[in-house]
Amino acid sequence: MRPEDVKAAGDEELQVLKGMMLAWKEDYSRSVPPDGGGEYLCQDFSHEIEEYVYPYLRRMIETDHISQDQAREFLEFCYRQVMELRDLIE
Repeated sequence: MRPEDVKAAGDEELQVLKGMMLAWKEDYSRSVPPDGGGEYLCQDFSHEIEEYVYPYLRRMIETDHISQDQAREFLEFCYRQVMELRDLIE
């Protein structure tokens, strides 16, 4: 695969992952108890990102599908989703 094809595949995969993050946030949002609480949901969401997304991004960097900057930007996006969930809970 040509380097530009690898980078294009990495960009496409990041878009798929963004959709997955939005779907996770939506799922967690539906789990917020109506009577309050639910702070644990933000911890669970963060844990899923650390457990599943970090290793995947690391591998994408190692295989030159994405750059360090792209990974950092994507993780910032992920944690913005966690903060938006926190705002919803509060």
